[in-house]
Amino acid sequence: MHAQKLHVELLLMRIRKSVASVFASAFALIQLTGSMLPVLPVQAKAPVSAGRAKAPIWSNNIKVPYRSWLPRTKPKEILLCVHGLGFSSLSYTEFGHVMASRGYGVYALDVRGFGEWMNSRENRVDFEGCLNDIQAALKTLRTLYPGCKIDLVGESMGGAIVLAAASRYPDLVDGIISSVPSSDRYAKMSSTIVVGAKYLTNKDKPMNIAPEVVERATENKALQKHMEATPTNRMKLTPKELKQFNDFMKGNYDAAALIEKTPILLMAGFKDQLVKPEGTVELFNSIGTDDKLLMVVGDGEHLLLEENQLTEQLTDLLITWLQHRR
Repeated sequence: MHAQKLHVELLLMRIRKSVASVFASAFALIQLTGSMLPVLPVQAKAPVSAGRAKAPIWSNNIKVPYRSWLPRTKPKEILLCVHGLGFSSLSYTEFGHVMASRGYGVYALDVRGFGEWMNSRENRVDFEGCLNDIQAALKTLRTLYPGCKIDLVGESMGGAIVLAAASRYPDLVDGIISSVPSSDRYAKMSSTIVVGAKYLTNKDKPMNIAPEVVERATENKALQKHMEATPTNRMKLTPKELKQFNDFMKGNYDAAALIEKTPILLMAGFKDQLVKPEGTVELFNSIGTDDKLLMVVGDGEHLLLEENQLTEQLTDLLITWLQHRR
């Protein structure tokens, strides 16, 4: 296992160790069942085409842009996904295809200010509006799929959003998969100073966040170019919007503490150059429920679920958690 591309070990444990002990190994730690199983790295594929459901009307008669990938038979569960800063629901395309091929229904919505919202009057970042959209979406999905478990999935900014949504609407959420939701970022102080200075100069003038998001999200140059070239991605935000983003991310710990019963899987990439893995561990310790699991992917960068970064190995781990959680 020492030379594997993705170092992953399944380990039964209560994760109450210090940050130093957790990161002394480049293996993933995940609390599952009583056995330890080695998992070999295999590249993920998405062989099944996605269906698209008729667009429901969510959130006070506003049509919320979304995408869906549905299995041909009744879904085992429904996964409602929220994307990271600068991306859109399109970033979950491979994730949606793969999970649909495994029998899960996948929906992904655009956070206000991103994706298709850029072409509407509601083109500014609005986290409160997004949380209302998620609440309405959860209610709609429960009506469409009675008796089916509905889980929230989010990465980076989306990971923080699903924590906030689950803390607000616990009766609508059966499980949470949150990848790198921490606000503890590398070069946080310097970026804060830059945003603050531009905020004072002109808080409504867009600034390029690609160096912060794209270049730190991955070392893969081809993927970097793809991210910047994707029309639904938004890599220019105003200082006002970035301040709103930073303020929202600071609420992570409060949201985590309010999650008292909902099962949660928290994830981080050991080689993440954007968000410090240690921050995810600290956030994990703040979660109120005991039904919580932490997975650190040894060779994982910032993105683990979006932008075609999902592997078959990680897919198997996610499905194992979905099947064995309480």
